[in-house]
Amino acid sequence: MAYQHQYRLSDRFTEILAEAADHNRLIQTQENQQFSGALGILTILGLPLGTALGALQVLGDQNPWHLLTATTGALAATAALLTTRYGRLVLTSLRGRPLTDRDN
Repeated sequence: MAYQHQYRLSDRFTEILAEAADHNRLIQTQENQQFSGALGILTILGLPLGTALGALQVLGDQNPWHLLTATTGALAATAALLTTRYGRLVLTSLRGRPLTDRDN
């Protein structure tokens, strides 16, 4: 008991537990950001493509050139969305690095 008191082992153990909890929170935050980024990418990719293909299906259009045009337009819309602030935020969160003022 004297040894533990002399070297403040209980205080050090408490500090180690606090550091481990902080590290765990940091890792969970990064994982949540990456998961949110992946969902954002799916949204940015899926919304224009789903809208274009849905419109073609509703219209009953089966012309391959119209399908190609709709897909190209959806990809162009996706590229445009990725240049917005939200798109940059999504890409940044996928990379796992914190958002800086330059990304805003």
